[in-house]
Amino acid sequence: MALARNLIMGGLVLTALGLASTSPANAWKTQKRSHGGKAVACYKKVHTPAVYKTVSHNVLVQHGSKRVEVIPALYKTRTRKVKVSHRRVSYSQSPAQYALREKRVEVRPRTVSYRETPAQYETRTRKVLVSKGHRIAHTKPAQYRTVHKQVLVAPAHKAWTIKHDKHGKAIHCQVEYPAKYKTVAQSQIVRPAKTWYQSVPAKYSYVKERVLVRKARRHKIVHPAEYRTIREKVLVRKARRHKTVHPAQYRHVEERVLVRREKRIVHRTRPIYKKVHKRVLVSHGETGWKRVRAPRGGC
Repeated sequence: MALARNLIMGGLVLTALGLASTSPANAWKTQKRSHGGKAVACYKKVHTPAVYKTVSHNVLVQHGSKRVEVIPALYKTRTRKVKVSHRRVSYSQSPAQYALREKRVEVRPRTVSYRETPAQYETRTRKVLVSKGHRIAHTKPAQYRTVHKQVLVAPAHKAWTIKHDKHGKAIHCQVEYPAKYKTVAQSQIVRPAKTWYQSVPAKYSYVKERVLVRKARRHKIVHPAEYRTIREKVLVRKARRHKTVHPAQYRHVEERVLVRREKRIVHRTRPIYKKVHKRVLVSHGETGWKRVRAPRGGC
């Protein structure tokens, strides 16, 4: 018992200090060399593997670049209108002009006279309507006959009646009554009424009448005026002052004009990166001792 107590105390001390020379294996060998002892604690060797993790980071493959493109200025030649002399006004005088012209002069004025023409008539024969065409309706009455028909008055039925026997006692009997009919006279159409129409044409007669052919008219007679020709001095054109406008004078000059300024375009290229995956050690593997249950029958 003293030896087992010493082994337990020694194992705890060695475990706390982490010394390999005094591990549970050495204690087990010491216990195995001892004879007649009983194991109170058992240990087995346990290996814990190393732990890794995968880390991703970007690696520069190609640096970014910068390129400047210069677009030169653009010019064109245009023609511009330039004033050489200003607008000016000058005046000149022209005398009046006369001429001899023939002129018609009225000698006798225009006169008007009228002449009457009587109306003209003629006798014509005209067709006159005496009576309009129409239709006469003819009706033939309908024909009937009398038909006799039996009509049900009361249907067949059963009823209870009370009768008395020879001793005066009441007897209830069910009596069946037949149906009752009566004969009724009805009018039945044999041929329906019929209507037809007779057309009567229109009647005309001829009448003679006096008809106006041409109305009375009044004729207008115009007597034209009489003229003679004379010669007279006539002003053809008045004295005038002429205004002359001398427009401004221009000439065309060619000049160089800027159409588009010089332009600089900067082209930038972004850097190119590549994602790289790397396995990194998180914790190292280690080997230690783990306490286990003592097997049956001893260690």
